[in-house]
Amino acid sequence: MGFLWWGLLAGVACGPGEESCASAGDGACDEGAVCALGTDSTDCDAACEGWGGDAMDALATVCAHDGAAAEVEEPGDGSASEGSASGGSGGPVGTWDGGVQVRGQRANDTVDRHFRVYAPRRVHPDRATPVLFNLGGFTVDMYWLAEYTELDRAADLNDFLVIYGQPEWRNFNGTWVFAWYVYGNAWNGGWEDNPDVAYLEAVLEEVAGLYNVDRSRVYVSGHSRGAAMSVIAAFERPDLFAGFVAEAGFVGANNYDSRMEELAPSERFGAWLLHGKQDPDVQVRESTGIANTLEGLGWEEGVDLVYRKLDGVTHEWQPQYNQDFWDFHGGLALDSSP
Repeated sequence: MGFLWWGLLAGVACGPGEESCASAGDGACDEGAVCALGTDSTDCDAACEGWGGDAMDALATVCAHDGAAAEVEEPGDGSASEGSASGGSGGPVGTWDGGVQVRGQRANDTVDRHFRVYAPRRVHPDRATPVLFNLGGFTVDMYWLAEYTELDRAADLNDFLVIYGQPEWRNFNGTWVFAWYVYGNAWNGGWEDNPDVAYLEAVLEEVAGLYNVDRSRVYVSGHSRGAAMSVIAAFERPDLFAGFVAEAGFVGANNYDSRMEELAPSERFGAWLLHGKQDPDVQVRESTGIANTLEGLGWEEGVDLVYRKLDGVTHEWQPQYNQDFWDFHGGLALDSSP
């Protein structure tokens, strides 16, 4: 059973047709000042109608955000194949936090795990909606991933849900940190028993019960350890994930490349890799190793694999490529036929 926290966020969520800004309806656009984007839409939409388009104006960010979300198309079946829509009746719009209870490091452990969702204003229950998970690096929690990755804006433009994952709070030699389970000796069981894979599935089920999710178009992305986790998730559960995005990731350091070769899936999902050549924390050869392993398993560059190596880039997420990887994955979906 999942659980939600309401009213404690900078970006408070609101249901379709609702506005959570305390001053909503007073005739003044308060988004970006005292209220989060998307929470005072009636006032701000009215203000943006007379906006002159000046990029230096205080309304520039508000009108760009709400303008993208306001271009509502007629609801329909979208691109979901028959049987792939989850059928949720419509969750809250905006940013909200929730949680699930799943197994922990030991098989008999039950732990509380958190997650954050961003839902664009034009998500509609009559149209099945894709989902993108985003997983941060070592010690990184979910609370600043939206600002770091700028994925909320990509979601507004492309009509998908973003789920920001929260690693488990774990003891590393007396120091407590947030960390994904990417090394095989860190939990009881084999790779298929990975606690984070169970967590991602539980979160997906929670969200799919609220929103009408297109189960054939669920993707997992991440940076650093989160990138390694995105590869693991896609290979362990190709029935759940139609592709992954790994920025500054690795599989050689944790010997997961051997597991990839062992699994050798016959159906190839989308694989999008990016790595900075000047990365001092995870060497670019790690992503090259992922690409080589994938190509050895039948992936083809430009078809179901993209690998970008960037000059002058260190260990950072690259938001300027958000649209590129979404365009690539947009044409790839799971086969949901019986």
